[in-house]
Amino acid sequence: MKILKRFFIFLFLILFCYSIFSIYKILKDEKQQEQNKDELIEEFEIPEIPSEEPEFSVDFDSLKQINSDIVGWIIMEGTQVNYPVVQGSNNSYYLNHSYDKKWSSFGSIFMDYSSSSDFSDRNTFIYGHHTRNGSMFGEVNKYMDVNFYNEHPFFFLYTPNGNYKAEVFSVYTADALSDSYDQSFASKDEFQQYIEMIRGKSKYYIDTKIDISSDRIITLYSCSREYGYSKYDRYFIHAVLRDV
Repeated sequence: MKILKRFFIFLFLILFCYSIFSIYKILKDEKQQEQNKDELIEEFEIPEIPSEEPEFSVDFDSLKQINSDIVGWIIMEGTQVNYPVVQGSNNSYYLNHSYDKKWSSFGSIFMDYSSSSDFSDRNTFIYGHHTRNGSMFGEVNKYMDVNFYNEHPFFFLYTPNGNYKAEVFSVYTADALSDSYDQSFASKDEFQQYIEMIRGKSKYYIDTKIDISSDRIITLYSCSREYGYSKYDRYFIHAVLRDV
């Protein structure tokens, strides 16, 4: 009995130490991620409120010297979203690597690997973790509230080929395997049907005009916490790109 008791005490101590170490690693990673973000924003003079600086452009030539995978920069006023957008050769690498390719549990904001890097596709998906501390896409759920949308009907996307206001037109949660997860369309009619479908899913109606012949949309995609912690729930935020 004494041996068994000592074994369980020893096991408890191991689990306790491991838990403390895991929490330490998470907090350290969180602090490092925020520090890296702040330093990058300061170095490239990225505005927190881009609507007040309409002439601003990102120095992508210098950014690509840090990582050639950088294809854009996204800023969402009223949230912590102010990050470079990267694109890897798959949709796994940047789940746990930062914009400078260093390991990070927070990952990066990244474009679907199969998309055109210049955002020329009809629908481009952009992914990011939904974090507890609000970093990455941890605050995109604010768009589930119509009052937040009314104050922030668009967000900003900067690219080497042009700067855009992304005008939001549909927001909702859906299953990860939802038919909303579609990026290619064989015809204008298919794209029109897709637009009508995702409009119908929106939590509230948004009267945003979309030209099926020429407009491109982007879809922000992140895990959802709306209904607990189901691994299958996702936030979908669709926006049409407008030239700044």
